[in-house]
Amino acid sequence: MSDQSQEKEQPILNSGDAVEITAGDYKGKTAKVISSYTNSISVELDEKEPDGSHPRTVLKHSEYNLI
Repeated sequence: MSDQSQEKEQPILNSGDAVEITAGDYKGKTAKVISSYTNSISVELDEKEPDGSHPRTVLKHSEYNLI
């Protein structure tokens, strides 16, 4: 039963899902999920850097909301 409760705490995410960042340097920005891990996700932000690249970062599950 404890395994099921742990699974329910983490949202089910797929690569490409959109999230809104709720904490940290990128708070309020939107991003797409690259990969989901046990305690975190890696994302690529929708905004571009001056050189044309998209910044990437890792977020804890408490630092984003699924859009």
